[in-house]
Amino acid sequence: MRPSAGFATALVSLAAGAAFAADASAQGASERDALWEVGIGGGGEYAPHYPAADESGLNGLALPYLIYRGDIFRLGDGSIAKGVFVETERVEFDVSLDASFDADSDDNKARRGMPDLDFLGEIGPQLTVVLREWPASRLEVELPVRAVFSTDFGDIDLRGYVFNPELSWRSRGVWEGAGVSVELGASFATEKLQAYFYEVGAGFAVPGRPAYDADGGYMGSELGVGVSFGVGERARVFVGGNAAYHGGAANEGSPLHRDEATFSVSAGFLWSLYESEERAP
Repeated sequence: MRPSAGFATALVSLAAGAAFAADASAQGASERDALWEVGIGGGGEYAPHYPAADESGLNGLALPYLIYRGDIFRLGDGSIAKGVFVETERVEFDVSLDASFDADSDDNKARRGMPDLDFLGEIGPQLTVVLREWPASRLEVELPVRAVFSTDFGDIDLRGYVFNPELSWRSRGVWEGAGVSVELGASFATEKLQAYFYEVGAGFAVPGRPAYDADGGYMGSELGVGVSFGVGERARVFVGGNAAYHGGAANEGSPLHRDEATFSVSAGFLWSLYESEERAP
């Protein structure tokens, strides 16, 4: 679960899509991948404005993209960008960057009159351990700890820290040319980050929205399913869905914590225009 509006990356839902397509369709087969490729991609998502919101919004964009699969530095490889410092058959340790969309408080009845939720960025270390591997699939656990910052492209503010343990199963053998990903995870966040979503200061208290002081702790759990498949030799399409449950969350009593169960869907495409002859390490 991302502590943000929606579950795709923000700066490029296509970059997340590129990573997802590469991960799901070529897991364990980097020898077949080009060192870098460029193309055009686009994507969109319909998702809650923030975790446990009872209203959702549609976000999307289309942009040129670059995927680079270097030995240490990578773009569009599981995140917007990351540096891989340890990589064996069973363990990977990296520092990665991710991001997610903003939300206008005027579009959300519960937050109306409050400050907008800006674009969020996440950066920090992640440990990935492969629990079991089969010829065409793998089961792994991901343990990312990230600092979260917000920006309106004028200022940048640190909003706290989030821990998102996740169990994932990825397969490229369900049917020819397709990849499938199933992920189950939970989110735990510091008080400062929880306050960004759920705190109501005295100046923003109105009838039906009393003042509320947020706490750190559990935010919720999420189940996600995604599928990617090829269209011709150079294009891929990806679709996905997520279901999140926020019952028992640390800030369940906040007037901004509106719905225990939320859902999101996303879809997009990647069209590769050119790739290098050199293969990835």
